[in-house]
Amino acid sequence: MLTFVRTGELIQARWDEFDFENAVWEIPAERMKMRKPHIVPLSKQVLSILQEQHALTGQWDWVFPNQVRPKSHMSNNTVLMALRRMGYQGQMTGHGFRAVARTTIREKLRYDSEIIEKQLAHKTSNPLGEAYDRTQFLDDRKTMMQDWSDYVDALASGGKVIVGD
Repeated sequence: MLTFVRTGELIQARWDEFDFENAVWEIPAERMKMRKPHIVPLSKQVLSILQEQHALTGQWDWVFPNQVRPKSHMSNNTVLMALRRMGYQGQMTGHGFRAVARTTIREKLRYDSEIIEKQLAHKTSNPLGEAYDRTQFLDDRKTMMQDWSDYVDALASGGKVIVGD
């Protein structure tokens, strides 16, 4: 929910893709739908979650290893089963978090659509623009991702933003 990457990008995340010092996740082109590398700025909340996860799975390549075969990543069904166990079967999918983030960030946090679309790694709607547009809006995206995590925290905790150590 906090990174709103595609489910496949999440379940195949490798520890060597994360730069904790610079608070970014660099997803390689071969795992991206558009076959271009993608940078995901990491909020303080995401960094805290990843540090906790690293204590559990840091000995493997995968951030989310398969429980039976930890030398491979968890399956897409694991995400769906987790949502089912939380009571969201038929209401939410892993991919659905992308739509929630896209809509809410635009409507509630008032970020420009172009910045949100860059974070979603969506293709530019203008075919000529795609050939010449190299913008990343990385500074704006870093701020947006922190604002998004703070917003989700505030909703979950009744208005109090929670940031781990």
